[in-house]
Amino acid sequence: MKKINQIIVDRLKGDCTRACLASLLELDIYLVPNFIELGGGWFDSFWKFLRDNGYKYYGTGWIKSDDRPYGQILYESPNIDGLVIASVPSKTFDNIGHSVIMNLDGLVIHDPNPNKAWEEINIINCGLQHWMMIGKYDEVAEIEVKASGV
Repeated sequence: MKKINQIIVDRLKGDCTRACLASLLELDIYLVPNFIELGGGWFDSFWKFLRDNGYKYYGTGWIKSDDRPYGQILYESPNIDGLVIASVPSKTFDNIGHSVIMNLDGLVIHDPNPNKAWEEINIINCGLQHWMMIGKYDEVAEIEVKASGV
């Protein structure tokens, strides 16, 4: 992973997810679309971008809880070198989410906001909303085969 900070720090148009994805894929941030600017069609572009770079979006991971009895186990999630993009509440703006990179123990390894407010904090029981399950395309295919029992 190459730590890349977000360029746009803005309540509605910030590019924290873009910076996290650039960091995980070790790409220049300008090579990663700022998906938030795409409005409702962002997901198709996100999916295609991952596929074009050899990765696949496997879904959203949620910690198992009373209201999510079928939640995932973080350390078993598809990941990129033991890291995932996680969603936490913004510490810069009220009532909005923020993307960070955490390891499979729940420790924030990289907060792309220049203030680094979430960095080095374990968010498993304090702030984690969900995480993106992204893996290399071949690794994800193996997980799908195992899950299907084939």
